[in-house]
Amino acid sequence: MNKSAKFSLKLLIDEKTNKVVLAEAGQDFVDVLMSLLTLPMGKVARLLENQKAVLGCYKNLNRSVANMGIDHFETEACKSMLMCPKSTMEIHCSRLKLNMSHTNPTNFFVCPKLFQTTDSCSSRAYSNFNTSRCSCGSLMNAQIPVPEEEQVGEVIGNNADGVLVNCRSSFIVTDDLKVSVNSIGLVMQALNELGYVDCSDLRETLLDVGFEEVLNLLGCLFTSESPLTCAFLRKTCVTRKHLMLSPPATIKGKVCSVKVFVRKLDREILYAECNEDFINSLLSFLVLPLELACSLSNDNTIFGCVGNLCRSPCRRTASGSCRHPYYYIFSNIHLLNYTSQSVPYDCFIPRNYYSYSCYKVARSIERSLSDGGKIVRLHPNDPKVKPGTSSGSGSGFMKKHTKFVVSNDLTITPMNSFSTIGLLKKTQVGSISDLEEYQLSISKPELISILRASLTSSSALTIGLSNLLVKKPKEKT
Repeated sequence: MNKSAKFSLKLLIDEKTNKVVLAEAGQDFVDVLMSLLTLPMGKVARLLENQKAVLGCYKNLNRSVANMGIDHFETEACKSMLMCPKSTMEIHCSRLKLNMSHTNPTNFFVCPKLFQTTDSCSSRAYSNFNTSRCSCGSLMNAQIPVPEEEQVGEVIGNNADGVLVNCRSSFIVTDDLKVSVNSIGLVMQALNELGYVDCSDLRETLLDVGFEEVLNLLGCLFTSESPLTCAFLRKTCVTRKHLMLSPPATIKGKVCSVKVFVRKLDREILYAECNEDFINSLLSFLVLPLELACSLSNDNTIFGCVGNLCRSPCRRTASGSCRHPYYYIFSNIHLLNYTSQSVPYDCFIPRNYYSYSCYKVARSIERSLSDGGKIVRLHPNDPKVKPGTSSGSGSGFMKKHTKFVVSNDLTITPMNSFSTIGLLKKTQVGSISDLEEYQLSISKPELISILRASLTSSSALTIGLSNLLVKKPKEKT
């Protein structure tokens, strides 16, 4: 990541209130601002790891994945894809002056037996992980080169006119991140709407903005309705208190069953016991790009400024179609309206079998005819599935038939890696009779409620599932 890149940002500041009124920004900075929408939430959590007051207990999902042994995941690749979530937009963001979504390049691997003249493999699959197993049982660790231009598909924007913005201009950014093309009339209108009759109380200041400043601004998206003031004037921003949200609408669809233990005194959920299906759903939060998390939440008390960015007329239309690599998709993830991109590639194998390349169809046919080789169509292999198992493409991240405990703050622990007696002692309840047990059915609305609560509080289960906790009637004596 090029952390040395700098942008000039001109702020118009109200000296009486010490508040940013407007910012005048160049195309490069606004491109980076728009790129924040494409960041997977797991990436956001890692970037903001040192900002303690940001993201509530959401960060515990990242920590839980990091702390769990590899044997709790379906495959080794499952942990890798959760620790380093990717989106199909990152290859476009790599062209920005400052790439906040920097990850390792996407690699492509096949079974080494594919290129053997004898004992060759009949599999026609590729994987983006060299820990995947071929259907023949061999490690898929033979790397094939797929040029970046072949991975991009449709190119978005250009370096001269902007990648994620749709015009070459300077821009006006309000304190709540409404972005518009710069114009004298627009500035006058904005000042008038904010109650300023002249500029006597306003001063201009020029800032050099780089990686650390953008990182601070990213954190302020979750803590303030005035992120420019919060980030650049160093005003203390207190994390938003979680407001009582309306109960989620009932939606028919796939559900998973969870057993929760509730403290009678304050109706707080201390722990939940569940199978891997609920854990798969929780961990899918790490893959959500910021824009999708905003649209799912549908809650301006959490994502108001993010929503303003999403709706900006300056944003290139294609940049709003953030998708996930094919390997993130599984049955439960459809609860959150994920879309994926699965791309087949044509692998050209020359006659001598000592070198090989990967091209799209139109280019590979011409080259293969001149070199006298053959073309093999490769399709993506699901790295979450072990060869020889009955699992289909609906496999999740966690090993099947595993029991887990989830605490109120979304710390996830496999049942076989801690002491249940110690857990009960840790609850510090007066007696076992102070706890109630509930069996709950979790579907998409409840998952979204947990996501919203996790971003602003340390009691994600209690707040997210409160509407399901119907108080039990007193037993007759």
